[in-house]
Amino acid sequence: MKFKKIAAATLVLGTTVSAMSMGAAAEDQPYVIWVNPLVGSAVFTSADEGITAASEEFDFKLKIIGPSVLDDTQMYQAVQSALVEKPDLIVTTPYNYTALAPLYAEAKEAGIPIIDISSDSGEDSGRISFIGTDNTTYGQMAADYINEEKGGEAHVLTMMANLDTSNQLEQKTAFEAKCEAEYPGIETVLVDEDNGDSATALQKFEDDLKAHPEIDTIFCLESIGGVAAANAVEELGLEGKITILAIDDNEDTVQFVRDGKIWATMAQNFYKMGYAAGEYAMKHLDGETVESVVDSGTILITSENADTYSFE
Repeated sequence: MKFKKIAAATLVLGTTVSAMSMGAAAEDQPYVIWVNPLVGSAVFTSADEGITAASEEFDFKLKIIGPSVLDDTQMYQAVQSALVEKPDLIVTTPYNYTALAPLYAEAKEAGIPIIDISSDSGEDSGRISFIGTDNTTYGQMAADYINEEKGGEAHVLTMMANLDTSNQLEQKTAFEAKCEAEYPGIETVLVDEDNGDSATALQKFEDDLKAHPEIDTIFCLESIGGVAAANAVEELGLEGKITILAIDDNEDTVQFVRDGKIWATMAQNFYKMGYAAGEYAMKHLDGETVESVVDSGTILITSENADTYSFE
């Protein structure tokens, strides 16, 4: 199936909550709440667009809520707020499942099914499906790409949003395991965190590159990292000396790839995550069996395909 992006309906943004309702909202429409973990971010805006398209195609009422910063407490409050409304189904991204586990148990007891996108709480949590990047495959592919680009020798700085962000931790672990097993010349020098904040990321990259001059490769596992890394490299006068592998296809990240400031970015299909979550929500509510795990796919974007890549 080909997933085509459409313009999203307007979101009313706040410091902690965003909401959107679609369609005629008839009384008998199924009601789905999408708890977005980072409202306003480019990648999750794509997920908003996907699930909005699904709500129109499959005729369900949709509400989007969530924090505008990566914060466990605010995310807990947002999921808790969704449960209070007693929707027919909740879609969310459990970046820190441990913090949300009590709410998953509450949802199960209340008979409210949950679909995970981007980050998986696991089958034991009671979620009915996970739709997102296969994190192990992602990490392994990143190791392959870096090994090929660097000719088997690299000293890597890995930047995460938070060191315990579950999907990124899986990606990092898979990357390091693949390098240890097959690419002994690829060494992880340092793993750091930037809380998904651009200013923090810029400072972290500058500090880390100054403290570890042996670093010649940056591996980003959160979406603002690539641009922040490129800006840090430029400010330190290290252009041409640092290879940057970013994540996601944010407009500014792809432009930096075109400009040669970022070597490549691995794009995840957040639009498909949102769309498929809406589709699966309706299938589940109609009594159909849905797949437990769906890999939404990844594309390597370089200057050669930055203007032509597409998700199929």
